[in-house]
Amino acid sequence: MKKFVSITGFVTKDWLSTVKFFYYTSRAFNSAQNAEGNISSTKFAAGGVYMTLTVWEDKESMRKYYTGGEHLAAMRQTKSLGQYAKVYSYLTDEVPTREKAIEIWRNEGRIVHGDPDPEYGDDIVLDVTTEESM
Repeated sequence: MKKFVSITGFVTKDWLSTVKFFYYTSRAFNSAQNAEGNISSTKFAAGGVYMTLTVWEDKESMRKYYTGGEHLAAMRQTKSLGQYAKVYSYLTDEVPTREKAIEIWRNEGRIVHGDPDPEYGDDIVLDVTTEESM
């Protein structure tokens, strides 16, 4: 049976933002663990990125959690606490390992806050306009 997987990565601005981030995300994480339709929730850090990997019975269960309560309160802090955030969600038969989740997030994730950064797997397209083509 297919499951809905959501992978989020967040980079805080500084140490004070990190403290505030943990306040909001610990509440949101606890809420996710108890949300209807949640199969599992994991949080970990990798390369300076705070990550969550949540697995849901279906997309609708994840959306119900995503748009309410503690998660919404945490999301409202994204711009004030973060310098970068990227997400990726998908249907699958297999729950990824942490290593696979990081790879998927780097390669497939959508930036929701901040600028593209090759450190987090983003391609940066430079404007290579030359005088001759102007």
